[in-house]
Amino acid sequence: MAGLTEEEMAKVKGFMHPDLVADSRCETWIAMAQFRVGRCYFGAAFHYALALMASHIGALEGRGADGDAGRIASKKEGDISVSYASGSSDGDGDLSSTSFGQQYLALLKQYSVRPGVTGRVNFRRFCGGARKVL
Repeated sequence: MAGLTEEEMAKVKGFMHPDLVADSRCETWIAMAQFRVGRCYFGAAFHYALALMASHIGALEGRGADGDAGRIASKKEGDISVSYASGSSDGDGDLSSTSFGQQYLALLKQYSVRPGVTGRVNFRRFCGGARKVL
């Protein structure tokens, strides 16, 4: 189960959209997401962050099945037309291309280590000394 207990897997799936959970690749997306989401970095929000990343991966895969990928730049209803933006210039990679990725970015910013004005950050308190490079 991708390094998660059954209880943890259920918790992650509980944060995901039911359509994504029903997909046969759901657990694969969760396993893939674990390579991009640090358990000790997010602490109590780990399962939520993992669900957002897995949902993002699933959403991108769904678009890619039709040969489409990237952020939707424009839509048209009459005679159906959808345009996708190419790449991201803001340094967020593909995360800004789905609503799940955007929510993940917001969570990432919330949990990022920011030194205070009055002192420095003691990185040894975070993940046994591991540093998160943003």
